[in-house]
Amino acid sequence: MKLKIVIVTLLALLWSTLSSAEVFYKAVQGDKTLWIMGTVHAAKGDGFALSDQAQDALAQSEVIWMEVAPEKLKNAQAAFMAHAMRSQGSLEENVDSETWQAFTQVAQQYGIPEQNLNPLNAWFAQIVLVATAVNHAGYAQEAGVESKIEQFADANSMPIKSLETVERQINALVQAQSDVGEQEIIEQTLTEIDQVNEVLDGIIASWQEGDLTALGKLLNDSMPPQMAEELLYKRNREWIAKLATDNQSDSAFIAVGAGHLVGDEGVLTLLEETGYRVSEVD
Repeated sequence: MKLKIVIVTLLALLWSTLSSAEVFYKAVQGDKTLWIMGTVHAAKGDGFALSDQAQDALAQSEVIWMEVAPEKLKNAQAAFMAHAMRSQGSLEENVDSETWQAFTQVAQQYGIPEQNLNPLNAWFAQIVLVATAVNHAGYAQEAGVESKIEQFADANSMPIKSLETVERQINALVQAQSDVGEQEIIEQTLTEIDQVNEVLDGIIASWQEGDLTALGKLLNDSMPPQMAEELLYKRNREWIAKLATDNQSDSAFIAVGAGHLVGDEGVLTLLEETGYRVSEVD
């Protein structure tokens, strides 16, 4: 599994740039209407502005569903660190000395000291380095589309519900790389860290065109089966099952990572299989 795939699956599902297009769909079954947006958690510059169509859909909705509701994210960092920290030994002890020296040198270029990486499991050390590289490219979480949705909800006293817990997200990240050794993870990081901008350029282009098909190819087609199952498909099925239990609202706005929408096991297809009529919102 190459770092390019890791960048795409761990970050590209969450990050994008300012765009005049939206990945936005409507699903109808009887009296029930779902508005489904493929979200981005961070952006460059002034960020992502919600379209008039999205704001109208929010105004028509009784509830907003997100992967994890903002109030549930307050203790997310502590939860991640509980899983990220090694139970014994150091990361340095699990890779060869030459690889470790190279890895820490690259990390220092991004302002990450060696002592911050050594207590971490390799999968999280990789995420820290890649996320920092993306931040250095000028991306900020506050500019992402989900922050705009949250602002709308606050201004209009709309409830936001969680499709899953922070712990569930952490479990998906851990299981997605459970078959990869720590030496291999660090070597991948070193070999391909320079591809961060290249990968993001492809994602940006797809978003600017509002091209879900192209985005799906970039996000999902090259993903190893285990990673796709753990990061995407298993969670998609769980979300659809949870949405089916919502009998309190006839109209809901669903905001999830764009990579979850595409493919035969994506949220849009799963909704169609349960009887919804799904169409793109122009």
